[in-house]
Amino acid sequence: MSQFVRRGDEVTMTTRAPAGTTKKHTDLRRADALRNRERILDAAERMLARSPAVTLADIAAAAGVSRSTLHRRFPSRDDLLAALRDRPQDPGFEHAEEPLPTGRLGRERPVSLDAIQVFDVVPPAALPDQLVAEAQRVAKVPVALYVLDIDGTHLLHMAGPRRLGERLEAPLAIGPELDADGLSQLREHLSTLPGAEVYALWLRGRANGALIAFGRPAEPLTELARQASAAITLADRYTDAFAIAQRRKQPKAAAEIQQSLLPPRIARVTGGEIAGNVLPSYEVAGDWFDVVENTEGIWITLADGLGGSTRAAASSAVALGALRASRRSGAGLREALVVMHQTLRELPGPRAEMTAVAVRWDPATSELSLANCGHVAPVVLRDDGEVEPLHTPQGHGLGGRASPKPAERSTSLAPGDRLVLVSDGVIRCGEGNAGLGFEGVVRAALRSERGTAADTVREIHRTVLAESGGGLSDDATAVCLSAQ
Repeated sequence: MSQFVRRGDEVTMTTRAPAGTTKKHTDLRRADALRNRERILDAAERMLARSPAVTLADIAAAAGVSRSTLHRRFPSRDDLLAALRDRPQDPGFEHAEEPLPTGRLGRERPVSLDAIQVFDVVPPAALPDQLVAEAQRVAKVPVALYVLDIDGTHLLHMAGPRRLGERLEAPLAIGPELDADGLSQLREHLSTLPGAEVYALWLRGRANGALIAFGRPAEPLTELARQASAAITLADRYTDAFAIAQRRKQPKAAAEIQQSLLPPRIARVTGGEIAGNVLPSYEVAGDWFDVVENTEGIWITLADGLGGSTRAAASSAVALGALRASRRSGAGLREALVVMHQTLRELPGPRAEMTAVAVRWDPATSELSLANCGHVAPVVLRDDGEVEPLHTPQGHGLGGRASPKPAERSTSLAPGDRLVLVSDGVIRCGEGNAGLGFEGVVRAALRSERGTAADTVREIHRTVLAESGGGLSDDATAVCLSAQ
């Protein structure tokens, strides 16, 4: 007679009879434990090379194991570091996620699936089924593909067996992406399912879905899942298949335009991490934000349009195009905002007005520059607990009768500091608004125990949803840059 026994995120099978089978299962457990140990060491090696201050929770998430599993293998951080020091090194293999010296970008060890080859040979619309088929070939167990809903509340089935149904409740993600903390919560949420193993589609510090294996895979799917994430990111521009799977109901046209404007919700950048999202996801559509890393630093722009009509969303697209055109022509913050204003004034029909704030951060010098046209003042949360509002003289917004005079300010953003930007829908009081006010935003951000960009945005949006009762009639946008 056999039974399943759960220890953390591992499910093992023990047998009472007949004699001789216990050793087989013990060998399986030992092999599984060794495999988990190597996955943890692989993840630790990659992440510690990028940031020596990375937490054990992040390492566990990247390795695809629970925190309890990591702690069983390595009771302390010192134990993990010692194991890394004693680990035999293979100089011929480099992890693709880490920056490499010039001329060292190639792989010398074969991978189970290559994202570029998959993108080249598989029709984009057929990619989900092909990825699942390849995962099942490697794992030799059933595998399903789930992607995150655009509002970050559910995992939605896309391909493979439907053993878990069409949708699964998920920890509040940052739009359709999960960070390391959200991924750990998801694994804990699914830990009650016997034999289910979660492999995140992980790319540049965020997961946009997961492969869920039903049973112990013959080979781990960690690397295949990472390659699958890259293939999906490439293919998403060529098919609606993934966009359809990420929507559990039809967005309004304005909201669909808005979704097309938004960048990745979680982005790893030089010297830190950026996270941002707009709530709600299926309605309204006045807000947008943009994030980009160039050689001179990281740009973040947040704009708050007036109204939630399709025209307002179209105006946002025009303003974003003007911002990118001016930035790519070498403009600074102030000039970029003025170009946005001029472009909005050229639109026919009623005036398309919006407020906007643009910042640029140089991680090499820690210098943070800001230009504001009538927008809510950002705030810096210092590592030592100090709160620094970045107030500027109140000026005109963009697109109106009066020409804006962007108010400028500069400060610093050092490791451990966080920059928080929000839209008017987060702080303003009234029906359908969150009404947090400036102090409420600060309190919500400081509730983030981890202090990461993603967790900060998650705490702000949790508070927004709680205070508004989920009935937002105005966009509530939060963006955070966390310096590391």
